[in-house]
Amino acid sequence: MQDPPSKEQLLAAVGRLLQDDLLPVVEDPALGFKIRIAANLIRVVAAECALERDHDLAELTRLRALFPGTDVDDRDPREAIGALNRLLAQRIRDEGSSAAVSEHVLATLREKLDVVSPRFVTDFEIEG
Repeated sequence: MQDPPSKEQLLAAVGRLLQDDLLPVVEDPALGFKIRIAANLIRVVAAECALERDHDLAELTRLRALFPGTDVDDRDPREAIGALNRLLAQRIRDEGSSAAVSEHVLATLREKLDVVSPRFVTDFEIEG
């Protein structure tokens, strides 16, 4: 762990610099567009840094509930999630989707959207 400022704070500072200080003085529309893209990418990476651990643990917990007793190595949560997601994909191909699977997929989608597009409205119902 690093001393302050955190990765998230550093990324937020760079994002503010691009958005608030640099963008207003850039006259070239193409360069302005690139600056907006860069500022947005920095916000996404900062959100990933802040939320990734919690989202990974939540996804792993949901996947374990779908596959109780499945032996996966927890030393690397991302690898465990990948292995369980491969099992989930196979289950969906073989058996279709259940309510529990749909709930898991929707929760995972909401978490991912929370990172890349936090203003995206996710309080919708999916018709089955």
